[in-house]
Amino acid sequence: MPVPENTMLQRLSLLVGLGLLAYISVSVWTNTFGAMQHYSVFTTVVLIYAAIRLISRAAERETRLARLIDQISGVLIFFGAGSAGAYLFVNAETLEITQPFVSATALNMGLVMIASVLLAVWRQWGAAIAVICLTMTAYMLWGDVLPDALQARMQPFNVSVSFLAGIGGPRGVMSYAPLSADMIFMLLIYGGILHAVGVIEIFGEIGALIGNRLRGGMAYSAVLASTFIGMVTGQAVSNIALSGVMTIPAMKKSKFSSEQAAAIEIMASTGSQLLPPIMGLGAFMMAVILGVSYFDVVLAGLIPGLLYMFAILASLYAMIGGHKGLSDLKQQVDVSRILWIAPAFIASFVVLIALLMLRFSPSMAGFWGSATAVGLSIFRPALLRPTWMSFRDGLRVGLDTASQLAVVLAAIGLVVQTLTSTGLGVSAGALIADLGAGNLLVTLLIGMAVSMIVGMGLPTPAAYALIAIIVVPSLIDAGLTPMAANMFGFYFAIFSALTPPVAVGVLVGARIANAGFLATAFEAGRLGAMALLLPFIFVSFPSLLDPASLTLNGWVAILAFLAASILGAGALYGALARTLTPNMRGLFFIAGPVMLLSYAATDWLVIGLIPSVALTGWLIFSRRRKALATA
Repeated sequence: MPVPENTMLQRLSLLVGLGLLAYISVSVWTNTFGAMQHYSVFTTVVLIYAAIRLISRAAERETRLARLIDQISGVLIFFGAGSAGAYLFVNAETLEITQPFVSATALNMGLVMIASVLLAVWRQWGAAIAVICLTMTAYMLWGDVLPDALQARMQPFNVSVSFLAGIGGPRGVMSYAPLSADMIFMLLIYGGILHAVGVIEIFGEIGALIGNRLRGGMAYSAVLASTFIGMVTGQAVSNIALSGVMTIPAMKKSKFSSEQAAAIEIMASTGSQLLPPIMGLGAFMMAVILGVSYFDVVLAGLIPGLLYMFAILASLYAMIGGHKGLSDLKQQVDVSRILWIAPAFIASFVVLIALLMLRFSPSMAGFWGSATAVGLSIFRPALLRPTWMSFRDGLRVGLDTASQLAVVLAAIGLVVQTLTSTGLGVSAGALIADLGAGNLLVTLLIGMAVSMIVGMGLPTPAAYALIAIIVVPSLIDAGLTPMAANMFGFYFAIFSALTPPVAVGVLVGARIANAGFLATAFEAGRLGAMALLLPFIFVSFPSLLDPASLTLNGWVAILAFLAASILGAGALYGALARTLTPNMRGLFFIAGPVMLLSYAATDWLVIGLIPSVALTGWLIFSRRRKALATA
C-alpha cells in the first residue's frame, strides 16, 4: 500500500517553489541578473524542485525498486543540477566570452547538467521521451563514428557539449528557458491560483447547469467542464486525468458506454489546447519561432479552436440522437456558489486577455491575472473564501505543472539542438518536400502523417518542437504562410496524443473508464473525424487565422465547415435527432465533408455553399414531415 508523501520534503519543495515564484515575480518588473545568469538560476531551481518532489513522491510508488530508483534519481538530480547550475551562474560572463573554447571543468559541468535533465525527464515523463532525447544527444556527441549513410554535419566534442549544455548562450538545455521562465511560468501559476480560489470546481457546476437542460446533458456538461479546465491548464493528458475522474463516471451512470464516455472526455480535453488563454503550450513556442506576440498566436487559433469545439459538439449531438438507452440524470447545481466564485474568473480572465492584447508580456499578464483572482476572492462569504491550505495546494499545482513543463522543454532542447547543428532536421524536411514533389495536397498529407508519427507519445510542446523543425519548413516551401504552416503542425502535434499505438491521451481516458484501448481510440476517432479536416480548411483559407481580415471565401468556409460538421456527424452516427436511412447517410456524407474538401481544393464559392444549402433543405424537409405526421 502506498505511503503518504514525506511531509518535511513537501514543505521543502514548497519553500523552493515559492522562492522561484518570488524570483520570477521580481523579474517581471526588473532584470536582476544578466540573461545567462537568469536562465541558469531558473533551470537550476526548477531541477532542484523537481528532484525534491521526486524524492517526496517516491513513497507513492507501488514497488520497492521503483521507490529506490526515484530516490536515487532525485538525489543525483539535486546535487548534479545544483553543482552544475552554481558553476554556470558564477562563471556566466567568462563562459559567454570564451565558449566554445572552455575549460575541462566547464565541459564536465555541462555534461552533468545534461545528465540531470535527461534523468529528470525520464522520471517525470517516462522512458519514451527520455530515450529520444538521449539518442539525439548521443548522436550529437558521437555521431561521427556511425557509418557514412548515418553521418551528418558534426561539430568538435567541446563545441557539441557547449551547445547542448547551453554554456554561454541559450542553446541546448537552455534553448527554451526564455520561453519557460519569461512566458509560461506565470500563466501556469495563474492556473494554480484558479485552483486555489475555487474557480476550477465551478467549471463542473456551470457545465452541469447547461447539461441539465439537454438530452444526454451529462456529456455536454463534461465537454464544457473539460474545455474550461483545459483552457487554463494547457495540457491534454493531465486535463484528461484531472477532469476525467469526475466526468467519465458521471457519463457512464447516464448509460454512455465506457468507450463513449472516455472518448468524449479525451476529445474535449484535446480541443481545449486550441483555446486561450494558455492554449497548448506549444503556442508559446510558435510565438518565439515566428517572432510575433503571443496574442497574435491566440488570435490565429481562435476561429480554428471554436470550429473544433463545434465539430465535437455536433458529433456528440449525433451520437446522442442515435443512443436509445440514455437516462437523463440531473445533477444538483449550487447556483449561489457559481455567482460568488465566477467573478474571480471573469475579471481575472478579462485582465489577462486585455494585457495580452495591449502587448504586455505573458508573465505580466499572468501576474496581474493571479493578483485579480486572489483579490476578488477575499470579498466572498467566509464559507466560500479560500483558505491558506487551498492557496498552498493551488500553488503546488501550478508549481508542479510549471516544473514539469520546464523539464520537458529543457530535454527537448537537446533534440532541437541536435537536429539543427547536425543538419538532420533539414535533411528530413527536404525528404518530405521531395516526396511531395511540389504538390501542396500531397505535401500536407505527408506532413500530417509525419507529424502524428513524430509526436506519438510526446507532450504537445515536445511534439510541436520537432514538427516545427522537420515538417513546417517543407510546408512553407510548398507555398503556405509561416503562420498557416506552424498552425498546421501545432494542430497535429495536439492530435498526436490520440494516435495509436501509443496514444497517451486515449490510454489515460481508457484506464479511467475501464474501457478497451482500441475501442476507445475508435470512438475518439469517430467523434473527432470532422475536426481532423479543419487544418486543411484553414490552410486553404488563411484568412481564418486572422479574424480581423476575414475574406468572403473565409466566411463561406466557416459556414461550410459548420454545416459539414453536422452533416458529417449524421453520416458517421446514422442519426441526427432521428435515425437516418443508409441513402440519407450517403447523401449527408457527399453534401457535407466531400463538398467541404472540394471547396477547399477549388475555392469555388458555389461548391462552398452546398453544405449550408443541403443542411437548410434537410431541416425544412424534416420540419414539414414532422408537422404532417403530427397532423
